[in-house]
Amino acid sequence: MQKNRDGLANSARCWIFWPVHRTACRLTLAVVVAALSFSACAVSPETPAPATSPAPQTSAGPAKAQESGAPKANLQELTVREEWGQTTVLVKMARPVTQYRHFSLPQPTRLILDIPLESGGAPATDTFRVNTGIVSVLRVSSGENNLRLTVEVAAATVPPYTVSQEDGGVKVVVGALNPNVNTKSNTPLVQAGQRIDVRASQAAATAPPRSQARAQTAAIEDKPGGDRSYTGQKISLDFKDADIKNVFRLLAEVSGLNLVVTPDVNRRVTLRLIEVPWDQAMDLIISTNGLDKEQIGNVVRISTAGALKAEKDALIAARKSKEDLEPLTTTYFNINYAKAKELEPKVKALMSKRPENALVVDERSNTIMVRDIQQSVDDIAVLIGKLDLRTTQILIESNLVETSPTFSRALGMELDSVFNNGRVIASSRFLAGSPFAGNAQTPTVGANPLLVIPNSGFRFGTFQKDIGPVLSAAENEGLVKIISRPSVTTLNNVPSTIRSERILRVLTPASTNIASGSGAAAGGAVATEKIPVGITLSVTPQVSSDGFVLMNIKVKSSSIANSPTVSGGVGGVVPFDELNREAEANVLVRDGETIVLGGILKDTDQNSTSGVPFLKDIPYVGWLFKNWRIQKDFEELVVFITPRIATAGSEHLPSAEQMWREQMKQTQGTAASSAQP
Repeated sequence: MQKNRDGLANSARCWIFWPVHRTACRLTLAVVVAALSFSACAVSPETPAPATSPAPQTSAGPAKAQESGAPKANLQELTVREEWGQTTVLVKMARPVTQYRHFSLPQPTRLILDIPLESGGAPATDTFRVNTGIVSVLRVSSGENNLRLTVEVAAATVPPYTVSQEDGGVKVVVGALNPNVNTKSNTPLVQAGQRIDVRASQAAATAPPRSQARAQTAAIEDKPGGDRSYTGQKISLDFKDADIKNVFRLLAEVSGLNLVVTPDVNRRVTLRLIEVPWDQAMDLIISTNGLDKEQIGNVVRISTAGALKAEKDALIAARKSKEDLEPLTTTYFNINYAKAKELEPKVKALMSKRPENALVVDERSNTIMVRDIQQSVDDIAVLIGKLDLRTTQILIESNLVETSPTFSRALGMELDSVFNNGRVIASSRFLAGSPFAGNAQTPTVGANPLLVIPNSGFRFGTFQKDIGPVLSAAENEGLVKIISRPSVTTLNNVPSTIRSERILRVLTPASTNIASGSGAAAGGAVATEKIPVGITLSVTPQVSSDGFVLMNIKVKSSSIANSPTVSGGVGGVVPFDELNREAEANVLVRDGETIVLGGILKDTDQNSTSGVPFLKDIPYVGWLFKNWRIQKDFEELVVFITPRIATAGSEHLPSAEQMWREQMKQTQGTAASSAQP
């Protein structure tokens, strides 16, 4: 037995390295064993494990379903893969599929695949969000007689699709093959190439099905840092002075790629790689020998770096020559929602280098005129179609209320966040910054807080009820005084400003010399200076796709510490102190929830005298006939801000979690840059 196995291994080794003739080379045991499993040195990759949790463990003896009527596990595997502009869905059953039927529906756009079931059971439905460029949702429904796969298409019309049998299952390919598209999913629920176990639930455990190994083409992804992520099957190679073309042939067999090597690649390589992904081995061989590769569809072409660069330069020159000879066309684009002037630099970047092309923007009619070659005009039309979208509008309602600290604390009992002596008792969705240390809790989206407050004297809270009736009732009882109720409507990601100010006119002395003939004289004049005091709110809202509003709130409060007075006649002005406070916060709330801003305090002293007329004005003894009254008023200005989505737009909106994570990155980046010396 050992002798036959050695002979077979030697035969395989001679077959693999026959082009190398008598060159001293050897292949490690991993490649030899893998070569034996293929008729042409193809290595069988390991069977990938399902992405979901494994099937229940098999109990002793054959497992039987309980009498609950649950269906048997007819559906064993559902695989979704996205590559080259196409989305492939592979359905595998417990037994090979011999019959199926399919059809498409125009409204709504979806594909239907029906597969007869071996035995039925209770109805069950599973839904998977795929989030590819073509398919949005997969829905698997099982009934008494068949299993139905519903493929919901994201486009307005059903794209081209094919249905065929593969590996005992049914393969559905949606979309046309596009070699220029290298699709990558951002955060899909079902990743490309991931296997999903969607077995129907059973009352008793059943043994997991036996998976069949099949070759997969590993995808090479570029990480943000520029590093390459290699996911190919690990192999071991050991060559000495071997023909590089034969090495590429072996890698093509292992990977399953279609490989073309140009005749100018004529080198010999010596290498030893142990347990290295095949795609990394290919990149190492290419870079070490001064080669380069390009992928056209499902074919990889390898040539010298100079030859590929010369081909690309020649192709660019040919395209430029074609552009110089192509006639120009004039097109008018009517902009509906955006401003034509704002789109001008973006449109100009897509125009060709022809000196006679033209770009004209008419602001009155909001129209863009483009005169260029047809390819550039088509690219500009696609760009305008993606940018000229109806933008979501947000109504920012605010209530500026003067109240006493007692009412603020009483109102805090109705809030999700309670104001109490400079401290906030937070809810599960709220995070208080360092000014609110104490009973503050941490709200999160994932692992990130919903509110970030810098060190300031302001206080924040949230209110889920309608604040209007609460304030109206308090005003009727004389507990609060509503100063104003300003409202403003703004677009998504566009800042809006709300001001409530009081203008103080302060006397400022000025000396003027007037010369008019022989009677010239110097005189004095008094001027006034306007000083605005009050509160200014700047709110920049951003709407998410799931009904949240992220608001960047900038608050500025200005007041004077003492009233300016005039003493000593004209020009004797007593200076005053001005108090300014600023804060900036990022708040994430639901549509219609109210943000409460407190901590803007006003302390007023009023001095008054009363007494017997005439007698109270007598020097020295007048104090016997009058009295002094000192009154101190302590008020707090509370601002209620409520964002409401007025009109929904047609632009793509991120989720609340994505929006907040991006905001956290910006906040951390700003903090890191400011901390650097």
